[in-house]
Amino acid sequence: MKQTIFIYTLLISCFIGTATAQNLRNEILQSPEKMGSIYYAYPKPNGVQTPVPKGYTPFYVSHYGRHGSRWMTSDERYLEVLDIFEKEQNNLTALGEDVRQRLYKVWEDAQGRGGDLTPLGERQHKAIAKRLYKNYPQLFKKDAKVLANSSTSPRCIISMAAFCEQLKELNPSLQIIREASKRNMSYIAYTSPQHEQLYSEDTPWKKEFDKFEAANIHPERLMKSLFKQPESIEKPVKLMQGLYWIAADMQDVELPVTFYDIFENEELFNIWETVNYRMYVCNGNCPINEGIAPLSATSLLKNIIESADKAIQEQTPYADLRFGHDTNLIRLLALMQVEGCNNQETDPKKYYQAWQDFRISPMGANLQLIFFKNKKGEVIVKLLHNENEVRLPLGSPTAKPYYKWEQVKTLYKSIIN
Repeated sequence: MKQTIFIYTLLISCFIGTATAQNLRNEILQSPEKMGSIYYAYPKPNGVQTPVPKGYTPFYVSHYGRHGSRWMTSDERYLEVLDIFEKEQNNLTALGEDVRQRLYKVWEDAQGRGGDLTPLGERQHKAIAKRLYKNYPQLFKKDAKVLANSSTSPRCIISMAAFCEQLKELNPSLQIIREASKRNMSYIAYTSPQHEQLYSEDTPWKKEFDKFEAANIHPERLMKSLFKQPESIEKPVKLMQGLYWIAADMQDVELPVTFYDIFENEELFNIWETVNYRMYVCNGNCPINEGIAPLSATSLLKNIIESADKAIQEQTPYADLRFGHDTNLIRLLALMQVEGCNNQETDPKKYYQAWQDFRISPMGANLQLIFFKNKKGEVIVKLLHNENEVRLPLGSPTAKPYYKWEQVKTLYKSIIN
């Protein structure tokens, strides 16, 4: 009887797991923007705010934000695709010629802007700043001090400027000190030497990834739809991937141009699955990287801890704002064991079920630690990922998602020391 119950329970669990995986797959397939990976434009937060435990008031925020929406990282990425269509003009189908014209419109807008923040990226940071101010006005009252530090990348600097400009508009008396210098890059945008090895072509995981990519990406149908003689295209997979990234970036530049119509949803999903695979292995808590990726964020976590302790000691309304990049934030979230961001999976076919890059680090992604204290000086903290409450693998003597800062700090020091 017990064996029958066990088998029945196991079957039910397998059924639920399969159904959950299928639901996730359907959700992603129905949203081509999500299949844009880290190009997914910042989604609206759910707005849930668990009541603060009685007697506690906010006094400090520690923040790390990825830059907002941008053009693709370089002009060359547009030209690599456009040049092929230009070279193959006489070989284009009617759809191929239509795509060529669309590519020119995209290039006209993007030329000279590779890697730059778009107007949408600025608006994203202003909106995040406005919600932070609205939800926690105690942090920004009177002439409160705000320290803002940015990566030296222009898109991060302008993201910082937009965020701070919004705060200043809401309270002109704020004391905002901004800096973007090389001296802060050792924590804002640091990559360890061991972590750099993960990106090399001769790492063990890369061989398996290449097999996975070859099994997933099939450009034949797309090439036939664009070119009369598709066999003349030397690197069809690379071209398909190039078109995929341009398609993904349209949501960030807000041009009235789309490329999703040239793909089938399954094709987009399969490309995204390979991109997500690479991002998870290189930056997430994937067992293959043996913790190298998360630990690369150690200096950033140390800065967060030290800055928080300083703010607590000063006993004054205060904000630390940091502006950096997607990979640094992804590693930090994994290192800090933030809910949904540090999942582990060993089966490459299930990577996307355990971890989705568009959820972890869309354009404008951020982590906010909101600190509260009571009259006794006891400090608790709440974490927000993309402005949504998240939990930690800790018990809470108050009420989740609120945790004693000393307990949180002890957890993190045990990880990085």
